[in-house]
Amino acid sequence: MEQQKNALVQPLPVLIGSVAQAQLNLFEPVKQSEVNRIPFEGSWTAAELIEHMILSISSSVEVLSGPVRDTDRVPDRYVQNVKDMFLDFDLKFKSAPSITPATKLYDRDILIKKLRTVYNSLIYLVETKDLTDTCLLWEFPTIGYLTRLEWAYQAVYHAQRHTQQLRNIIGHLGI
Repeated sequence: MEQQKNALVQPLPVLIGSVAQAQLNLFEPVKQSEVNRIPFEGSWTAAELIEHMILSISSSVEVLSGPVRDTDRVPDRYVQNVKDMFLDFDLKFKSAPSITPATKLYDRDILIKKLRTVYNSLIYLVETKDLTDTCLLWEFPTIGYLTRLEWAYQAVYHAQRHTQQLRNIIGHLGI
């Protein structure tokens, strides 16, 4: 019997946990003396990138916890659109002001604790909320209102994009 490639799809909470762990595995070995160092012109520091993730995942938690309505379409209709957008590394985005990290010195250990906390909150909501409901707190640019399922995948794909950027930043730091 021939095995199918990618036949096993990870449950969403496991996928979120995997992305969180990937970011933590990259960031935890970075020393406090390195987390706030600018790796190259125009780049965020490793700490700023993690702060961006904390702000972004917190926003996802807020959206998933906010007002909803029944969905009148297939609940995963825009998952592929969001994936294609965030995992196209040729596309460049400007961060929304609400999730742009402040330019300051960050404490590595506090960032690690906050990152774990927000990812755990996201996993909890994905496990306990009806993911087919449409979230009404914010509209996603160019698409409109997303379901909880689509917002959760948006958080995953956005995090995967920034995991790659974190790898790049750490590589430039020579760590």
